[in-house]
Amino acid sequence: MICKPAGSDDVPETDRPLRFASALSDAPVTEDAVRSVLEPLCSKLTDGADLAVVFATPHHAADLEAQTRRLIDTLNVRVLVGVTVQGVIGVGQEIEEGPGLAVLAGKLPDAVIRPFRYDEIDWPSVLESPEALRKTIHLGEDGPEIKAIVLLPDPFSAPMVKLLPALNECFKGVPVVGGVASGARQPGGNRLIINGEATRGGAIGLAIGGGVNIDCTVSQGCRSIGKPMVITKAQRHVVQELGGRNALGVIQEMAESLQDGDRELIRRSGLLVGRVIDEYKPRFGRGDFLIRGVVGIDQDQGYFAIGDPQTRTGQTIQFHVRDARTAEEDFQLLLEAQKLHGPAAGALLFSCNGRGTHLFERPHADATMIREALGDIPLAGFFAGGEIGPVGDQAFLHGHTASLMVVRPANA
Repeated sequence: MICKPAGSDDVPETDRPLRFASALSDAPVTEDAVRSVLEPLCSKLTDGADLAVVFATPHHAADLEAQTRRLIDTLNVRVLVGVTVQGVIGVGQEIEEGPGLAVLAGKLPDAVIRPFRYDEIDWPSVLESPEALRKTIHLGEDGPEIKAIVLLPDPFSAPMVKLLPALNECFKGVPVVGGVASGARQPGGNRLIINGEATRGGAIGLAIGGGVNIDCTVSQGCRSIGKPMVITKAQRHVVQELGGRNALGVIQEMAESLQDGDRELIRRSGLLVGRVIDEYKPRFGRGDFLIRGVVGIDQDQGYFAIGDPQTRTGQTIQFHVRDARTAEEDFQLLLEAQKLHGPAAGALLFSCNGRGTHLFERPHADATMIREALGDIPLAGFFAGGEIGPVGDQAFLHGHTASLMVVRPANA
């Protein structure tokens, strides 16, 4: 199969609209899976693709490097990134077990796209000044500003504790979205691919800017309980007092005031803590909290520990619970807000590997909710070992989250 060469039709390049195509395959042989996805991609992108993003289950790891080169050659792809994952997602479909290959490809005539690799970064310089990241992650000396960064790290070798803060500091207000590779259980098992060349560690990513709009939605799938409270005494991530009172005593009092259903959720799934990101807001609601778990309790002292190293005295927190119904309602509400930005051209979804049928009673839940809200837009995604997405103006590494990146024309 040979796609029509880029620029071979009669429409001038500057008049071609932003457009995407996606495809999903469950074929067990990598060559067959790539052939399967190429057919719909080539039929919709007859003049080639500026970008392709590939997610493949471990069944395809051995042949993925060679087969992505085939995809590049056949589809005339300018920039391709790919990663091995536990399960893949497409339009209205989720493959949680067994072989899977998902591809999103697009023609972005007015956008500037640059791939990057973790090992290109001069970390001694970055640790002195995060602005040094601009030497690696940029869109040309005189290029446009970056509008979004897609990040695909390996869980065993990418130091997210310094990588994400550096990106937040260097690219203030720029959404960073992505997911942690989930296709291996040991170091060196994942494949991270840029333009047909694979590495087994670190991280890869994309910087995107120019004539394109990118909107990100992070659904943490939680519902608040109780009232917002201020941490009045804390040591590192251990909360000792809330509102001047013993912290554990406050939790116990709040739990006693809840309905039986919420107490059962806490007993079954644990208590979550939402830390307010923007303390200057007059009131706090959905999307204002970074959700983290309670990771320890000191019954003797009356303290509890939060899985958040940035916990400190003076912050506002509110307790949360999570279940399937809450997660579904949360994502649906956030998708309604996405619709306000106009018609979508394509999207990437990074969903926690604890979602899917591990959380929801119905299969294909996240993919179906996107389809119901945004229509049959081209979509590719995967079940990640950690999801990356913005809360407020900072990006965080999440768990049990659906992180969605939607691409639209600049004039949408």
